[in-house]
Order: sequence, then C-alpha cells, then structure tokens
Amino acid sequence: MNLIRFNNQLKLAVQSLRQAKGFSGAIVLTLSLTLACFFVVMSLVSSYFVKPLNVENETRLVIVEQDNVYEDMNSPGYQSFQSIEHWYKNNQVFEKAAAVISGQKIIRNLPGQPKVEVTFASDEYYSLFKMPILLGRHTDAVSHLGEKRQEVVISYNFWQKYFDGENTVIGKTIQTNDAQFTIVGVVEKGFSDPFMFNKGKGQIWFKFSADNRYYNEENPSPWYNLFGTLKLVGVLKEGETISSAQAQLHQSLLAIKAQWKEAFPNIVDLVPIVTSFRKAELGDNNYLAILLFAGVVGLVLIALLNVSNLFVSRAVVKHKQLALQAVLGAKRRVIFQSILLETSVLMVLSVVIALFLAAWGIKLFKSLGMGFLPLVSSLSLDFMVLASALLCCVVFAWLFSWVSSRLINFSQLRSQVQSSGKGAVSQISGKTVKVMIAVQLFVASCLVIGSTMVLSKSLETLHRPLGSDIDNLYAVQIYVPGLDEELSARYKYIELYRQALYQIEGVTKVGHGGSPVEYNIRASTVTDMSGKESVFIPQAWVGQDYFDMTGLKIIEGRTFSEAALRGEKHEFLVTKAVNDLLKPGGSLLGEKFLSFDPDNPVEVVGITENFNHPKSFGKHRGRHFWWASQAYAFPYIVKMEEGKVLNRELVFQAAHTVDERAGLWRLTDFEKEYDLMTYMERITRNLCIMLALFTLFLAGIGIYGVLSYNLGLRRYELGIRMALGAKNKKLYKQLYQDTIVPLAVAFGCAVTLCVLGYRLFGKQVQDYMLLNPLWLSGVCIGILGFALFATLYPMSKVLRAKPMASLRQE
Repeated sequence: MNLIRFNNQLKLAVQSLRQAKGFSGAIVLTLSLTLACFFVVMSLVSSYFVKPLNVENETRLVIVEQDNVYEDMNSPGYQSFQSIEHWYKNNQVFEKAAAVISGQKIIRNLPGQPKVEVTFASDEYYSLFKMPILLGRHTDAVSHLGEKRQEVVISYNFWQKYFDGENTVIGKTIQTNDAQFTIVGVVEKGFSDPFMFNKGKGQIWFKFSADNRYYNEENPSPWYNLFGTLKLVGVLKEGETISSAQAQLHQSLLAIKAQWKEAFPNIVDLVPIVTSFRKAELGDNNYLAILLFAGVVGLVLIALLNVSNLFVSRAVVKHKQLALQAVLGAKRRVIFQSILLETSVLMVLSVVIALFLAAWGIKLFKSLGMGFLPLVSSLSLDFMVLASALLCCVVFAWLFSWVSSRLINFSQLRSQVQSSGKGAVSQISGKTVKVMIAVQLFVASCLVIGSTMVLSKSLETLHRPLGSDIDNLYAVQIYVPGLDEELSARYKYIELYRQALYQIEGVTKVGHGGSPVEYNIRASTVTDMSGKESVFIPQAWVGQDYFDMTGLKIIEGRTFSEAALRGEKHEFLVTKAVNDLLKPGGSLLGEKFLSFDPDNPVEVVGITENFNHPKSFGKHRGRHFWWASQAYAFPYIVKMEEGKVLNRELVFQAAHTVDERAGLWRLTDFEKEYDLMTYMERITRNLCIMLALFTLFLAGIGIYGVLSYNLGLRRYELGIRMALGAKNKKLYKQLYQDTIVPLAVAFGCAVTLCVLGYRLFGKQVQDYMLLNPLWLSGVCIGILGFALFATLYPMSKVLRAKPMASLRQE
C-alpha cells in the first residue's frame, strides 16, 4: 500500500466511522473501559512479577527469619535479637548483610510530641535498599553492631511536616524518651522502607544499636522475646543457594545451642528461614494480583465477544459498499485493508483512551492501596503496560478484521451489487451462536461467582462482631519518663490520671486499661504446669472496668481483683476460643499457667466472649489473653459525648495537671481504628459489587446482542414456520434446543470449575475468598434468571413483530 492510497483509505475509514457514531461509540466505550482496568492490573502484575526492584542484587537478596520449633508445633517468622546478632557477626554466606527492625518513637521536642514509625538498621541497610539522600548524608559507619552513634536520617515528608522543608534541618536534633539524636540527612521524596517494615511508613532511620529493646544495660531483651519485624537482610555470595545458606545458618545456631536452650527450654530447635526478598516482600499478595488478573482477563474476553457481535452487525451494513468497491475494480486485498483500517482506527482510539484512564486509575489505586499493599508506589505505565497496549491494539485490529471479513464472500462481491443483498453476508451458523453465548455465560459466571466468594469473605469480616463497642470511644495511654517509684507506690497514679481525664469537657466515662482495637497485634504464649507451651495468642492489658466499658461479656468467672492490679496477685482472663483450644470441652477457670514471670504462675479467673480482630481472625479465631493492667504505664478508654472529639492537646493538659513529665504514647479513635482495620475489606466489597454488576451487564448485552441479531437474520425462516402452523410454544422449544442447553452446560461448567478450584486452592486464597453455600445458591439463581431473560426476551420481541410479515416483503 503506497502512502497516497493509505492516506485516502484512512480518510475514508475515518469518514465511515463518523457516519456510524453509535457503532464507533459503543466499541470505543466498551474497550476503553475494560482495557483501562486491564492496564491498571497489568501495572500491578508488572510490579509484582516482572519489574526489577530498586535493591542491590535482587536475584541474590534474601530475608532471614527464624522458625521456633516446639515438640508439637512451629512458630515461624518471629525472631530474637540474639539470633539476628549471631548471624550478623558470624556471617559466612552473605556478601553483605543488614540487621533491621521497625518500631515507633515519641519525638518529645516537636509540637504535639508525635509518635512516628521508625526503622533501626545497621549500616548496610542504606546501600542494600539504595536509599537516595536529598540533603546531607547517611549516618556514619560504626565498627560493630552495638556501637552507639546519635545520628538519624529523616524522610522527605517528615522534613516537610516538622521542619517546613528548610535546608537548615541538617544539624538539628530530635529528642526521644531515652536520648537525643542529630539529623544528618534527608531522604529523597518517594523513597520508603520495604513493606515488611512499618508497611513502608518509616519516617526516621536510626542505628540498629539505638533500639533499647535490646541494646540497654539494665534489661536487654531475652532469647524468648520474639519480634515479627526483626529481620536479617543479605546478599548471598556467588554460588550460595537458599538451601545451602539455610544449612550453614542452622549450623551456626546449633553451635550456641546451650545458650538458647538455657533461656528457651521449651524450644526443640531454632531453624533459619531463608526467603527471596521479592517473595518475602509480597507475602500472600501475589495471589491477590493473580486473582485480579484473572478477573480482568475475563472482563476483556466478554468485551471482545460483545465487540465481535458489533462488527458482525457492521458487516451486514457494509456489504453493499464493499460490493460497489469490487465493481469499480478494488481487489480483495484492498477491500480487506479498508476493513483493517477501520478496526485499527477504533483500536488505536480505544487503547489511547484506555491508557489515559489507566493513568488516573493507577493514581487512584496508589491512593487506595498505599500502606495496605506492597510495591504500590512503583505502579506506573511502564514498558510492560505499554507493550501490552501495543499488542492489544495490533491483535484486536486483526481479530475484528478477520471476524468481519469471514462473513463476506469476496468472490461474489461484484454480483451482489445487482442483487437484493441476500447472501451478501453469511448468516452466523447455529454452532457459532451456541459457542458465543456459552463462552460469554461461562466467563461471566466464573467472574460473578469468584467475585461473590471474595465478597462473602469481606462481608463476613465486616459483619462479624468485633467484641468491643467502638462508638465515641478513644484509647489513651499516658507514660511518665523517669518515674522510678516502686510498682505498689505507682498504683495511686491510675486514679489520679483517671480523674484528670474526667476534667476534659465532653468526657462521660473513663475506664482503666488498654484496648486491642488497633491495627497492629501483640501476642505471647503461656505454658501449663506440665510444661506444654501454647501457640502465640494476641493479648491486651486491661483493668477491672474494661469489660463493662467495651461491652465484652464475661461468660464465666469474674474480672480482675484490685490485688491483681496492684501486682499482689497474678490473674488473667481468656476468651472462649482460648478455653476451647487449651481445654476442649472443659473450663480453664482456676487453672494456672506460666507466662512472663516463671516464678509466679498466673491464674485464669474469667472467660470472656471472643475478641475477633478483623486482620487476624483467620489465624487466631477470636483467641485473646487479658492481662491485669498494672501501673507500669497508664492506659485508659475514654467515652466522649456525641459530637465531641478528644485530641492530643486536651490529653496533654489533663496529664500535666498530675505530672509535668507526662507524655502521651497513644491516642486513637476506636471508630477510625476499626475503619483502618477493615479498610481493605470495604474496598474489596465495593470493587466486587462493581465487578459483578459490570460483568453481568456486559454479558447480558452480549448474549442479547448475539441472539437478537441471529433471530433477526432468521426472521424469514420463522415466518415460514409460522405460516406452516408452528405455534409460539414450538418456536420457544426450538430456542431451548439452540440456546438454553448450551447456556446450561456453560453455567454448570462454570460452577464446577469455581467450586473445584476453591477446594483445590483453598489454602492459597483463604485470606481473600470464602465459599458460602447460601450466597452461592442465591447468585446462581440470579445468574440463571439473568441469562434466561437475555435469551427469551429477543425471541418474544421477534414474535411480537410478527415474522410472517417478512414473507410479504419484496
């Protein structure tokens, strides 16, 4: 095709499409919306599985964790400082390794004394994760892991928020509860910790030795204190594999077995877990990406079938024009090129609009997923997305050209210009109709049933009783640095701070104790008197009136005694789920266990209803320990009047009436915290409903369009049947054979595939999907009703139009 001919044919193609605005608009709208969804998910898939991560030697970068092996169970993913320190100091398998742990710090010399997410890391961290510096430098290197260096690096956002983006920030200090640190660097905008640390929300980076949970002289963290966010990150040496590294690290721990067995007697073995960095960073979210990809591919397939039907209809309209071109000498190749140009123009326009929408969709996805999904910040219209866009453009253009040309008899185009047009375009075969409607219903049913399973999981979480009231409740935790009185002498402060909080306007009730209504979870184990240790179970430190304040009922036993709050007795309560785990069919009331203090067993004095944390219910199933909140810190639950808000300044003023040194470790709104805990479930619920409705809408249009078009072409045939005495009942029976049977087969296959897939891969998708028989039955009935309507309505419409009238048309 020379340039002039191409230019002329392109103008003709554009003009032709402008004259068919309804046809062009329907195709562009359908494809642009579905392809935009496809490109957004492709960006996620690219980030999760293809795009290289901005880390050093990604292929050899690994995370080392610890599997704590007991006689009858394992507790993987929780590490002791001693293990990480030993591996770091006795490194034989890594070219470079960094010890990292995340946490929180109160910054006392900033307005409001904010509590921020922080990272404690050894020197290698900065190069392993390629931390870019905007101002200043990284912290100075130290000679050994425990060497103190009072320097920090701060994030771009922290710099802007608390130092107004001033360049003079370098050299300024921040004051924590235990030390003062000099700011030596500001990180470039956009950099964040890996998701496994602080959900990527770190604001300040300290030396690893600045973590006083271990690096302090008075009470360093013992072997049995385990931390989920404590990791060793390392680049394997050339030739090392994950299995060989794991074996050597295990031998390294066995060399000091006497140390950890003495402090950790119930442990049988400490086994290193070595995982590739990408796998550890993604966690189980790779399954979410695969589910999203499968869903959006299904949407695209339904859209393609619908658009194919539009092109079939377009072929009927175009046959006279093509025949005239043939009479004027156009060759078959030229005619096909004209069809291809039309489809190409539509595909280019659809893809361009889809990319524009996808760019905004990615921004929306980032805003919704930041802090909840890994690698969200790296989403973009990258090479993989653009390559898929180009591929879609080329493949779809040829596909729809083939669909259109397949119905045109090129060899008879010249003779058709003088005919009535019958035979110009081949009628779709009955087999093709059956395949098209069956595939549409199969894909749509799989998508809707899959969406329903995801929706069932989200709704189960959202509707499950939490185990605590949240309306107008706040959690407050006051601490007093430097308070060196004996525990018994501190008890008086519990009531003093309670009365101080009552002086705040709008406070109606103040209860003593902390609350587990928070995004993060703390857990511990107990050991019965025979020496059997439990699994890790979430915990909270609460007071006598906690259960009345939150509405959590004690179903057996009682609340804490005052002696327990004073530290004179050792009591705790458990939820019914803990009772059923540790003593199935019996009651733990009155039984004793060893916990934090091996010299003083704690007695179970009460059994409560379950506390069902939305983020961990699948793992803990409502289990919870309730420990007596003694006067080491001063946590409270505050109930406010309707419409009144509690803020940090009000709490500071109240606390300072008791002690000017008082600080505020925690202030959270229960309602906001619960919304944060269920954020992804609410987003998932809304997306699933939208996906199901959009899928049914597309599939319904597709099934209706194919049958309506096919029945329209068979109008003459139906007229003859009716003229020969066929009743409507007979015609509907024929429709049943032609369409209902393939639809039923397709629907049955879809249900079987979804249920079987869930049974086979239930473990992998249990965090995202739930097979609810009642919901499944309701949705299946809905899909069948929808399919029957889309099938029967076109026939009823044709019959009302009296197809016998077609016999009288000339």
